[in-house]
Amino acid sequence: MRGRTMVVAALAAALILTAAACGGGDYSSDSGGGTTAASVKTSNDHGSKDVSEMGSVEMEMDELYFEPTVPEGKAGQTLEVELENEGTEEHNFSVDDQGVDHDVEAGEKATVKVKLPQSGTVSFYCKYHRSEGMTGSLQASASSGY
Repeated sequence: MRGRTMVVAALAAALILTAAACGGGDYSSDSGGGTTAASVKTSNDHGSKDVSEMGSVEMEMDELYFEPTVPEGKAGQTLEVELENEGTEEHNFSVDDQGVDHDVEAGEKATVKVKLPQSGTVSFYCKYHRSEGMTGSLQASASSGY
């Protein structure tokens, strides 16, 4: 009986370890470190905005969201992002694919330049609040780019 209990306990421990290894994780990403369409759904969504004719976008950073969450522009377009932290905490704007990692203190403003992809999306996020849904996506439109 004691041997049987030990086998059951060992199997239970193996199942727990296997389940722990499969769970958790971060956002899905493509090979370039960008967000896939599936992971954009996990963002705290505060809308999209067509910036294809503007070349810039004013982006609000607040408690756990970016607004707009999805700036949409021409494929390959360089975009000036005017960040304004309207929250009470420091936030960050990061785009892994482009080496962008910029902190913005509460009540402060900053400007960064990013390039929209040739197709699809590239993710951005706040490195301090990413796991809480403070993410977004730069979206290339289907029209011809620069």
